Amino acid sequence: MLRRSSRRRRGAGIGDGSQPVFVEVGRVARTHGLAGEVSLLLTADVAPERLCGLSVWFVPPPECVRESRVEGVRPGPKGPLVAFRGVADVATASLLRGCIVLASANDLPEVEEAEDLIGFRVVDAHRGDIGEVTDLIITGANDVWVVVGQFGEVLVPVIDPVVDEVDEESKVIRVHLLPGLLNDE
Repeated sequence: MLRRSSRRRRGAGIGDGSQPVFVEVGRVARTHGLAGEVSLLLTADVAPERLCGLSVWFVPPPECVRESRVEGVRPGPKGPLVAFRGVADVATASLLRGCIVLASANDLPEVEEAEDLIGFRVVDAHRGDIGEVTDLIITGANDVWVVVGQFGEVLVPVIDPVVDEVDEESKVIRVHLLPGLLNDE
């Protein structure tokens, strides 16, 4: 399992110190389909799938719902598609269009600061040393490390089935590469 650092990704926060700080997670761009899903333009540096179960508030609050819970997230053509509790039809979803989505900073999941891993060695359980992390690609679904070494450039998805361990002391990332990720296959 990918070990998370204690750092949180940053977002725009609101609060006076005595009340919870809220972070802007994204903005509702448009409706999608007839079941109340919306396309969310993320503004926080958080993986979309980590929003599931999160309590959120809408600003400005539309008449239909002021606060809700993220019930589902899936990839969409122009960003993540999100289902909110209490938003079950396209008419209600259309009232959310343009709203800013906020979450309590304390509720946001802790995530790895992937940029800090540039220069780490990547070691596969079966092939040994793959190379060094040289770059990070941020996608809608998950981050991808660009690893350069004996197999050329290898794109390693940063997902739990692939990443076994991040050892910060020795600057080594242990992985189980999925079939087809290397040019030798």
